[in-house]
Amino acid sequence: MLSVKKILLLGANGQLGTDVQDVFSPFKQYEIINVYRNQLDVEKDNITDFLTSVGDFDILINCTSYHKTDECEDFPAKSFAINSLAVWEIAKFCNAHNKVLFHITTDYIFDGKSRQPYLEDDCPNPLNVYGTSKLSGEHFIKAYHDKYFIFRVSSLFGKAGASGKGGNFVETMINLGNQGKTIRVIDDQVMSPTHTLDIAKAIHTFIDQDVDSYGVYHCSGEGECSWHGFAEEIFTQLNMDVDLIPVPHTSYQTKANRPLFSVLDNSKLNELHQMPNWRDSLTAYLIQKGYLS
Repeated sequence: MLSVKKILLLGANGQLGTDVQDVFSPFKQYEIINVYRNQLDVEKDNITDFLTSVGDFDILINCTSYHKTDECEDFPAKSFAINSLAVWEIAKFCNAHNKVLFHITTDYIFDGKSRQPYLEDDCPNPLNVYGTSKLSGEHFIKAYHDKYFIFRVSSLFGKAGASGKGGNFVETMINLGNQGKTIRVIDDQVMSPTHTLDIAKAIHTFIDQDVDSYGVYHCSGEGECSWHGFAEEIFTQLNMDVDLIPVPHTSYQTKANRPLFSVLDNSKLNELHQMPNWRDSLTAYLIQKGYLS
């Protein structure tokens, strides 16, 4: 008889949550219990009561996050409520009930002063409220739970679009490109674009293979580029003729400081699950969305 693993998915309607559902749904040995914000608002609701009411499950995947980086500067209490204190509650519950926890965090815990891709044990030094609140959440998990996987990710794009952001960078560039306007994109912030489908596949591998090497893993697209380089590749793959101009980050005044270099080294993760190059993932995304055949 097939043993079914029950997976509780918080933030099921986001970019990553949507792709987690798609990756796991073909497999009958998994039962995904989707949790949406109207069921559990981690900022305001009693998380322990909700998790208790769910009944039995084996694994919790936490895709909830307050990730509007500039807005976080204006609402630090909300940032810490969602990205730190809620995570603390989740970690305590999972530890008390022997549940494996997958938690998603960010490359923005680093200050960008390195010029080598960041390793998991490199010293964090976030530059903004968002990164600080996400790092605090990491600390809570490490302090209160043993069976956890923290996946640090970078510059996400997925078919569902980012909740509250009106899409993602790829869709924004395509929309602007179709308007025929000159597009100015930052060329001195370097990162690793990451397809949320690839993160979902990595999570599936960890669960499917019963990985028990708990800890922090970097999980991003292989390779690196600037935002301008990312935009350039989008237009190249779509064969769009666009007036694309590189500009320094100082051209845009933002409330939150961002690291100029936040490339993640996936070597640790790649021993268990190989992440694809970001260009190949972009191609897969464009095919998935019907832009390429």
